[in-house]
Amino acid sequence: MSEEVHHSVSSPADQDYKVEEPRFRPFANPGGPGWAALGISLFTFSFYAGAIGMPFDNPNVATLASTSLIIGGLVVFISGMWAFAANDTVHATIFTLYGSLFGSVGYLSVLGFNVYNTLEQDKTVSHAAGTFWLAWMLITLVIMLGTVRYSAGTTAFMALLFISFVVLAGGTWTGGKSAVKAGGWFSFFASLACIYNTFAVVHKVGYSPLSGMRSVTERFHRKTIRDEDSAAAAV
Repeated sequence: MSEEVHHSVSSPADQDYKVEEPRFRPFANPGGPGWAALGISLFTFSFYAGAIGMPFDNPNVATLASTSLIIGGLVVFISGMWAFAANDTVHATIFTLYGSLFGSVGYLSVLGFNVYNTLEQDKTVSHAAGTFWLAWMLITLVIMLGTVRYSAGTTAFMALLFISFVVLAGGTWTGGKSAVKAGGWFSFFASLACIYNTFAVVHKVGYSPLSGMRSVTERFHRKTIRDEDSAAAAV
C-alpha cells in the first residue's frame, strides 16, 4: 500500500519575517574638533589683536585670514552642525555662531581689513567695527548666562570671550589702540580655555578642572592596579 506524502509549501506571505527597525548610530562628541579649532583660531587672532610678538600697526594678515576661514570658519561651523545632529544644543550654538564669526573675520582679512587699520579710518568705519564687536558682545553675554549650569570650562571660556568683546568694542569705537590690545590678550586667555575644553573632551573627563584632573588620576591609578594584578596572576 503506497502512502501519499503531501508536502505543504508555504508561500512567502505565510512566513514570518522579522523586520529590523532602523538603528540610529550616535555621533561622536563634536566638542573635540570644535574646541580645538576654536582655540587655534582665537590663539591666532589674539596675537594680531594683542600685537603679541608682531608690529602693532598694519600686521600681515595672511595667516589670520587662512586660519579664520578654514579652521575657525569651516571646521568650527561644521562642528556646530555636527553638534545639532548629536542633539547638543549648547555646543551647536557656540560652534555655529563663532564659526560664522571667524568666517567673517577671515573674509574681512582677505579684503585687507584688520582691527588696527579700521582705527585710522574715519569715524564711520571705526563705529561700524565697534558695532560689530558690540553685537557679538551682547550675544556672548546671553550664551554665557545659559552655560552657567552647563560646565565650568564652557562658562569660563564664554566669560573671557565676553570681556574680550567688551574691550574690543570700546577700543574700536573710540579708536583706542591700547584697549584693542587688551582685548587681544583676553582673547588669548579665552583660547587657553578652549584648549582645556579640548583636553576635557578628548580624555573624557568633566569640564571642571579639579574633577577633570581627578578623573585622569583615578584612571591612571586603576590601570596601575590592573597591571600589578596581571603580573601577580602570571607568577
